[in-house]
Amino acid sequence: MNIKETVSQFARSFDQVESIVQALPFAVVLTDQKGLVHYHNDMFERMVKKEHKKVDQYKINQFLEQKMIETIQVGTNQYIKIDNRSFVIRKELAYVHGESYDLYLLSSVKQLEQLLQINQEKNELLETVMEFAYDGIVMVDAEGIVTMLSKEYGEFIGVDPKEAVGKHVTEVIENTRMHEVVKTGKVEIADLQKINGDYMIATRVPIIKDGEIKGAVGKVLFKNVGDFNSLYKRINVIEKELKKYKGEFKEQNKAAYTFHHLIGESLSLTRAKKEAERAALSKSSILLLGESGTGKELFAHSIHNASKRQAGSFVKVNCAAIPADLLESELFGYEEGSFTGAKKGGKKGKFEAADGGTIFLDEIGELPLHMQVKFLRVLQEKEVEKIGSTSTKKIDVRIIAATNRDLEDMVEKGEFRLDLYYRLNVVSIHIPSLKERNQDLSILSNHFISKLNTFMQKNVQALTKEAEKQLYNYAWPGNIRELENVLERAMNLVDRHEKWIDLKHLPEKLMSVSNLQPIIPLVELMEKTEREALQSALQQTNGNRSNAAKQLGISRTSFYEKLAKYDLN
Repeated sequence: MNIKETVSQFARSFDQVESIVQALPFAVVLTDQKGLVHYHNDMFERMVKKEHKKVDQYKINQFLEQKMIETIQVGTNQYIKIDNRSFVIRKELAYVHGESYDLYLLSSVKQLEQLLQINQEKNELLETVMEFAYDGIVMVDAEGIVTMLSKEYGEFIGVDPKEAVGKHVTEVIENTRMHEVVKTGKVEIADLQKINGDYMIATRVPIIKDGEIKGAVGKVLFKNVGDFNSLYKRINVIEKELKKYKGEFKEQNKAAYTFHHLIGESLSLTRAKKEAERAALSKSSILLLGESGTGKELFAHSIHNASKRQAGSFVKVNCAAIPADLLESELFGYEEGSFTGAKKGGKKGKFEAADGGTIFLDEIGELPLHMQVKFLRVLQEKEVEKIGSTSTKKIDVRIIAATNRDLEDMVEKGEFRLDLYYRLNVVSIHIPSLKERNQDLSILSNHFISKLNTFMQKNVQALTKEAEKQLYNYAWPGNIRELENVLERAMNLVDRHEKWIDLKHLPEKLMSVSNLQPIIPLVELMEKTEREALQSALQQTNGNRSNAAKQLGISRTSFYEKLAKYDLN
């Protein structure tokens, strides 16, 4: 938006406020702390009988008595006279651009009386509405005295509402608890109360103002338990109908996490988060790659919440958890009668449920080959076809897939379709393992300890230095999920009087880890180094073997022998 448009919008906003202030039935004057008038409405001009140019930039004491201005308190009303006419003035504080101003509101006494009359009429109207809105309602003050009893309630208990007002509620209503609610200040919801030989169901709520109990309101929900049972049966029928029309489809999931929930400060995690934040703004499919337990699902949630689809649904599908014979019906849905056991009314598939939002396909590498073909059609044509249907439906879905498998290797082995791989791998993000970001171990440990303290009602402060050092020596094949598991186990072993997780609380698999690096046989180490040198030389010479041998300082015959030895031909 350019400056001209911004100024134009501000002007329109000011004009709207100005029109509202000008339409008020009383005078408005704004002054600074020195009493200089900065703004007033037309009503003020009429009250003081001055023209506009003789009001602005003049001091307020030129129109109102200085003594009155000095004595009136903020938030109070005061009677004054202007040219022998009676007015009511009120003073308030106003803040404009951080500066304090005095706001004066003036009204003639006659206008004020008219306003009070209107409020009285509104009050009477409110009582009439309440009579029609509620079957039975009673109100009491702080002493338990009845201040209002609806006509319907009076007829129910056989009491004239006019005669009930002013009496203690116990004198009017049998077995009432209204006076107890006034004493305790506690709400009583759907409470049974015996009255006229039957049980009714009532709700009682205290009226609290400025921290003090001013009274209570009671409402008859059902005049007898039979009415309640009848309503329950009707609601039960409606719920069954609702389930039938919705195909008993569960409510769509919502993404629960954002990038703030991704804990850590390591370079590898920061890089992955930045890549994900950029990818979230695009419409492309995203492939999350990483070991099990690294937090791929948290990344998927965060990407959805940072995208323009955040208001849409976020549907999760674990391709490895759904049996292969049910996967198609889960993803694409089915029509009624399409197969034996199909539910009446059919079923909506996950893709259709995610229309307008995001679908997260976890463990995409476990997708069977026959399903990959149908899945590819969704990506290419943006449409789904239910089982048993003769037509397709257009959908608008953003795909986020995740896997801990090597899809390129699966493609070479014929286990994953190449065309599907390229469709999914538009934007790929590597989620680092805990081994790659072990500098985050301390931050993550403190985060999980704080979280588990709340869950387990403990007061563990942190890990001891020795215990923390042992965490750094471990390889963490299960990644962050394993770390949380280890800490929860440790906290279960911490006694009530202990506040630190020590070595004795850690599992044996962590304690068996040596602080020393494992010794690699010299022959194995030399062969590893030689192999890496050959690969590096070939890479730097663009595969020119003669040049590579020359760079390594060995003969071509020796070079070829070593290539054969390490299967690098």
